[in-house]
Amino acid sequence: MFILFTVIIMDKIFISALLISLLVAISGNLAVFRKASFLIAGVAHSALAGVALSLLLASIGLELNYFAVAVLIGIAFAVLASTVSRFSDIDTGIAISFALSMALAVIFISMIRGMSAKVWSFLFGEIFLITAQDLVYLTFSATLAVLLFGLLYDRLLFFLFDPEGAEASGINPKLLDIILVTIIAISVVSAMRAVGAILSYSIFVAPAAIAREFSKSIRQSIILTFAIALVSLITGILASIIFPVSASALAAFTASALYLIVFYVSCSRAKARSFRR
Repeated sequence: MFILFTVIIMDKIFISALLISLLVAISGNLAVFRKASFLIAGVAHSALAGVALSLLLASIGLELNYFAVAVLIGIAFAVLASTVSRFSDIDTGIAISFALSMALAVIFISMIRGMSAKVWSFLFGEIFLITAQDLVYLTFSATLAVLLFGLLYDRLLFFLFDPEGAEASGINPKLLDIILVTIIAISVVSAMRAVGAILSYSIFVAPAAIAREFSKSIRQSIILTFAIALVSLITGILASIIFPVSASALAAFTASALYLIVFYVSCSRAKARSFRR
């Protein structure tokens, strides 16, 4: 019975790792090619405010699904960052929305001191604590992300690499940008229970940044990002069985360490080529 229970739990964890890797492959690349990788961290912390808000509403008798509230808040702040970026640079827009969402999160948490521990569990996350409900959210988000990305693939890439040309050809850049940040927001929020608001940045951005260095096409980048994210997550899961350390933290460490190694090797090669010249 114990062996059967362990197999079921591990199956759920590995399925979660596969779904998160799929989300990373899509959303991580969208954020990197949008040159807004920090948007991942901004959305994650905005979602933290959404979780705190859902608990605050529950404390006064208004029960709302935390995932729905977190997704709506995450999308709202992602759209805010995108809107501000039209009048300034994207980093300024993300910084403003990030600061606003964190301020709201702290305010909400201070109003529900008795339940604040539930909010903080989303800050670091833990893939071993994934529930059946969380798995449903991951499946829904992965399905939606794949459908939207597949249907709008050509338009999204045209917008990302040539926004002026896309607008001139009749494509609505504002609508596409909203869809893009919506995909990112839903992906990050659904994975937050497993990887946490803080660690999500490493899990989503590092694999995509590594893949960009070695890929000759978008498809290659997506496939390689998926593989790197999955290897990082599986490494974290297996290592945490041996060592008493958070699997999500080990996965984030693996992804970040791989990026630093790739960055160092790329810089060394660039220096070597310039020296030969």
